[in-house]
Amino acid sequence: RELTERQQQFWEMLEEDLENEVVPEFGRHNLDRVFEFVRYCKYEKEVPELPDLQEVDQEYFPGLRAKPWWDPADVGGDWVKKVQDGLPYVQGELADLLEEQEELMVADSVKNAVMGAGWSGFRLQRLGDWIPKNCSQFPETVQLLQEAGVPLAMRGVIVARQVPGSGVAPHSDGRNIFLTAHFGLSIPEDCDITVGGETRQWIEDEAIILDTSFTHSTRNDSDEDRFVLIVDFWHPDLTVPEREALEYVYDFRTKFEQGKIKYSPKMPTGFWETLEKYSAWGGAYTEEDISRRSDGKASSIGGFML
Repeated sequence: RELTERQQQFWEMLEEDLENEVVPEFGRHNLDRVFEFVRYCKYEKEVPELPDLQEVDQEYFPGLRAKPWWDPADVGGDWVKKVQDGLPYVQGELADLLEEQEELMVADSVKNAVMGAGWSGFRLQRLGDWIPKNCSQFPETVQLLQEAGVPLAMRGVIVARQVPGSGVAPHSDGRNIFLTAHFGLSIPEDCDITVGGETRQWIEDEAIILDTSFTHSTRNDSDEDRFVLIVDFWHPDLTVPEREALEYVYDFRTKFEQGKIKYSPKMPTGFWETLEKYSAWGGAYTEEDISRRSDGKASSIGGFML
């Protein structure tokens, strides 16, 4: 596989920014796995053989433990228990939303062959950014997650509903850099989730933790809605510098895709030194001179016509 021209532009800019902005803060030796991750993303390395039922495309981060199910005690910190203890606040805000504006539960939902028509989600965070309008419906939930110190990953926080007689088809989310916690808000009988071939039930007022890079699916064969709070968080095997670097990478990608970051070709090695040298001898590379010699087809980068 080869990168498209736009992908090449993205990686050229991002790698330059990583070297200039992130490496000086954390040190290159602390980011070796991040730069190896970049090589996988650019198709320069083949993803190694993975455990059964784990599927990771090119966004593969090396050296992370891989298993479909995790014990809450193994993910680091006490934030899981803190969120569990605060679930009554989440359940109360969910009850208010369903009573007053139930239609909002489906306003931000993905509808496709995988998720099916029976799954809907109310997103509080997407791509690392809190959604103010939605958070206003769940202020205590947002405060709970922030005060608990959840190491939130870039994907999101969702209050998810699955209606009776529905299920999510088997699929993988394709990244191994984060894990996912499901906090049970309202869990009827006869509903469960299968991850990596092992099926477990959600537990009301408690958490189950899974790796969604493993094939997973859900079912609700009850006659009631099932509600869970879904929280994506960084894989516990990532170091703090690696988390910070990955946050930088995905924030950069979001801004690039939104058009907030425009492509600027990288200057050739020694360009600015050459410019300075010759400018001292009569302004051979001044902006005015090059503008006069321009044939009208040049592009403007940083104030210079190239």
